[in-house]
Amino acid sequence: MDIQLSAQQQAVVGCNEPRIVVKACPGSGKTFSVAARMAKLLRENNLSRHRGIAAISFTNTACEVIQKELKETFGCRNIGYPSFIGTIDSFINTYIFLPYAHLVMGCDCRPEIVGTAFNKWFDYDPTQTRYIRGKHGERIITSRDTNYYFDLISFGLNDQLLRLAPYQSYHFGKADWDNPNKKDGSPKKIISELKEMKWKHFNAGKFNQADAIYFTFRILDKYPSITQNLVRRFPILIIDEAQDTTELQMAIIDKLSQYGAESIMLIGDPDQAIFEWNTASPHLFMEKYNNPDWHSLDLSENRRSSEKICQLANRFSGNEMCSIASDKDYTDEPCIKGHLDTPESVNQITNHFIEKCNEMGLDESEYAVVFRGQKFGETNFGLVNNDSSSRQNSPWINGHYGVRDIVYGKYLIDHGKYTDGLSLIEKGCYKITKRVRYVPASTIRKEIGEVGFRRHRAEMVEFIQKLPSTNNTLSNWITELQQTGINLTVDLGKANVRIESLFRTVNHLFRQERPYLKTIHSVKGMTLEAILVFLSKKAVSTNYATILNNPAKYSVDNNEELRIVYVACTRPKKMLWIAVPSDDIDCWRNKLF
Repeated sequence: MDIQLSAQQQAVVGCNEPRIVVKACPGSGKTFSVAARMAKLLRENNLSRHRGIAAISFTNTACEVIQKELKETFGCRNIGYPSFIGTIDSFINTYIFLPYAHLVMGCDCRPEIVGTAFNKWFDYDPTQTRYIRGKHGERIITSRDTNYYFDLISFGLNDQLLRLAPYQSYHFGKADWDNPNKKDGSPKKIISELKEMKWKHFNAGKFNQADAIYFTFRILDKYPSITQNLVRRFPILIIDEAQDTTELQMAIIDKLSQYGAESIMLIGDPDQAIFEWNTASPHLFMEKYNNPDWHSLDLSENRRSSEKICQLANRFSGNEMCSIASDKDYTDEPCIKGHLDTPESVNQITNHFIEKCNEMGLDESEYAVVFRGQKFGETNFGLVNNDSSSRQNSPWINGHYGVRDIVYGKYLIDHGKYTDGLSLIEKGCYKITKRVRYVPASTIRKEIGEVGFRRHRAEMVEFIQKLPSTNNTLSNWITELQQTGINLTVDLGKANVRIESLFRTVNHLFRQERPYLKTIHSVKGMTLEAILVFLSKKAVSTNYATILNNPAKYSVDNNEELRIVYVACTRPKKMLWIAVPSDDIDCWRNKLF
């Protein structure tokens, strides 16, 4: 095993310090090193039969890479009990939150996760939304049913209300977030109402994933015996992508450290932290890296990119990353292109880039054209975001709850996902029968228990067999369904769209039509032969020129927008093109060359 590792990687794999933090540059093989360390610890196997190693990352993709390396490179097959490889959310939900949530949530049932990432949260009354007209005639929301915000807020380390979306997602402003209390110290009306709403649903056993993190910390803090048992169960923890931890997640790690975990390793790259919008904080990682109580190591050798690409990336970060890649001496210089911020100009550069990739003998899986934000893809490549939560063109009618679930369920069944589709159709039928916006899984289980499983399943199969194929427009589907005697109500004026377009995601569209088109966030962790990065004039709220011309104020350390560009520029092995608005080309050239 050591033969495959560099000296830096060997230091990571073999370190025996109890608290270790590894700062790893792009392409340094940090996930490979995680797998190598876990393989070594599994082979040594000094733990008792019911104690294991927890290897935790932040995405399923990273976890799959760890498992693949363990199996194919290090010969560790059938990794399972008592060890764990999975996401931090999965670890927390399985071993802490779901078994013990009732101790802190005030509910007498098994909690159920809700929210737009899992099932559409329709348990709010849109008729409570109030508007005023702005000076340009636009509608400005002044109030709405607080239930609308259930999955857009949670609680932080000190029980403060936590924002999970951009400021513009709320009808109240930044001032209320920054100063949630009145002068007398009591919470403002909207803050108080939101907290009351959250606890009402907590008491009913409903939560979102951010709530699970919040309650997990409360469990570990309030019940030391649970923390001690967890540490005995998993005395060794390896946390990959640790730069993406939130304040609460790091506090949970600290609790496990405080209660005697034998070994904790954090490994990540703060310069690749691009999830601050989701409350992640790379400064927490660096606090550990600079803490004398933690043993700090570095992986500074880039095994992916050419020396010229590494030199450009170092201009971003101020690091001393060096290339030891097989293509270390590739001769092509990274280049910067100017676009006119029009579809014609953008596509001309894209076509030139693809021609160059074809000359290099690359196929579509080996290169990418990436951009910042879905809006760029919509405007310049015609990639429409078909998120069916969009209210403006949605065919779903308020009050006819369950119709969307039934159509989506049949769509999933038609694409081989029978279990997920059946579950949605069950909920949809219940919503229509009972005229409710939301139905928990526990209610469905109760209903099945009352009528009997066999009868329920037979009725569902008979109903599903009457549903037409979803390879059609929604309007035609509804008409065809009516011929079977089943009437579902939609807005027919907005239903002349293919059902597939209502449910497939933008990334799915990218893969099917032009797989090389991707957002920057989606290529994090990937290795490509070549990449073209498109940047607009403006980041989220600040022009790139403002950021680049104020290096004293904006740097990779404190600016997520620069880190996002850095992530994109460190994906390719050989060829890197960066396309920016022609007006900004000089300030980008000064920054990068």
